[in-house]
Amino acid sequence: MNVSTAEELFSSSLNFILLDQTSVSAARERFDAFRDAGVIKEGSSFEDDVWYTTDEYSNVGLHFSFDREKYDEYYAKGLNLSFDEFVSRVKSYITTLFSKTALVSMENVILDLRHITANDPVAIGTEEAGYTLTRPAQCSDFFSMLPDTSGDFTNDIMDMLDICSETRIAKQKGPRSRSLAAFDTYAVFNDIINDYWSHDLNTEDRLFYLPLYIWWNLTGCIPLRPREFLLTTRDCLSTDAKGKHYITLRRNRLKGSKREKSYKISADYFTTTFRIPDKLYEEINGYLKATDKYDSTDIDTLFVTDPHYRKWKQGKHSNSRFLTYVNMVTILRYFYSEVICGIYGYRIISDEETRHLEDKEIQRIRLGDARHVALINLMQEGGTPATAMFLAGHTNEEMAAHYYSNLETMIECQTYREYRKYIGSDKKYQISVQGLLPPAEKHVSLADGGTCYSSAYMSGSITDCRKACGENGEIGYCLSCRFYRGPSISFFEGDDIYRRDLKDDCTALVEAVDRVRHDKGAVEDIGEAMLKVQESSTSYRNYLMQKKMYDRKKTQES
Repeated sequence: MNVSTAEELFSSSLNFILLDQTSVSAARERFDAFRDAGVIKEGSSFEDDVWYTTDEYSNVGLHFSFDREKYDEYYAKGLNLSFDEFVSRVKSYITTLFSKTALVSMENVILDLRHITANDPVAIGTEEAGYTLTRPAQCSDFFSMLPDTSGDFTNDIMDMLDICSETRIAKQKGPRSRSLAAFDTYAVFNDIINDYWSHDLNTEDRLFYLPLYIWWNLTGCIPLRPREFLLTTRDCLSTDAKGKHYITLRRNRLKGSKREKSYKISADYFTTTFRIPDKLYEEINGYLKATDKYDSTDIDTLFVTDPHYRKWKQGKHSNSRFLTYVNMVTILRYFYSEVICGIYGYRIISDEETRHLEDKEIQRIRLGDARHVALINLMQEGGTPATAMFLAGHTNEEMAAHYYSNLETMIECQTYREYRKYIGSDKKYQISVQGLLPPAEKHVSLADGGTCYSSAYMSGSITDCRKACGENGEIGYCLSCRFYRGPSISFFEGDDIYRRDLKDDCTALVEAVDRVRHDKGAVEDIGEAMLKVQESSTSYRNYLMQKKMYDRKKTQES
């Protein structure tokens, strides 16, 4: 079968690591290819202020009519790009979204960038800005790909965009309130980065990628924001008399509070110490020794900048005060390009695709994702009350829904991944004893025509009945019990029951943290609430696995 030009384009991918003059040339070629395919209408040129596009269903104009005067006033000096250079970089970035993003979404990205550059950068994401950003994550991606010559200016923009993205997602309603990557991606990324690190790497690559390795293994357990991680001090390690190792980290005391910003790290951040595994201690200590010959950063941070710029055979930039957010995003982007795609042969798929990943597929992750994944893992695994206090920065109804939706998605992805491993091996799958469910064939018929699948009830115990309460506090309320199914409803039509329990327990956890923050509750209540989240998570995971196994059995029998 012959593949048309359009089909070839839409199955291809173009990913720039840096939006420089070379990328502009490549973007022009891609523009011409999509014009030849009919996606960009004939008669349009790369230099036009408007690209007229179509997906055969609708016509979308991509308008690059940026405000030259405002850009020159607010951004030209900070970004170190002329107006025409900036617009060409925007166009180059947009060409990377073709085949991966809907045309109307691309239109929204451009509109967001026009809003941003037509106003003072200090107003990004604030109520005073006078505009609402709909694609802040993509805007952050764009600024991170600009040449690294702007110092703190670009880092401040990206920091504000990340806050804007987090705030916007927290206010969204619906079952998927945060646009994290498919959770399969985080499992795959973890496997790749740890396998890559186990090999004998040359010194240049090891020092270049080590900040990313430390970030992944540290913030995957301790929920840190990217800037908090990057502000880790050079003397962060310590060892006690028993030989146990610790790391001291900075935490932003302004998040979730109404404190006024002092513009001093010592005042806006506090330090806290955590015990870390020996392997992580050795990696950080090895980095300290290997980089001891380099100049310290202006604010004495753990990560120095010389090894970063040696990647391109350059000396450290004159305005490089410390390893920044933009530097870390660059390291992450190179890791995707050189390691994930180059060495391991994975294909990057669109962030907008929500399906489970196939073999050799991965989505892009963002630095801010690790903190949220850590929090979700913490909730699922029943973390300690002390660790649970990390949730204190997010204690409202929107964030409860936010954590519930992502926890639900993570459980579904974990189960799917575990199921795929099972069917691809000869191993016998055994469900965890915690939250154990009975075989779907075992049940007891009830007087109301419904069915009870509780093993305890079938054995004459009302243990499960005591856990099922009605809205008025009545005990033994079947409609709220995960083991109950109404008349003519099968056992495996109970997904919503488990999702409801998960949502209620997440809400109860956030409320418990909020009470402690306001001196109206006990820390022990947080621990109890987290154990309930752990129990409902385990039950949902076991139910999903049992459902998949049951469906597979029926398919094989037929």
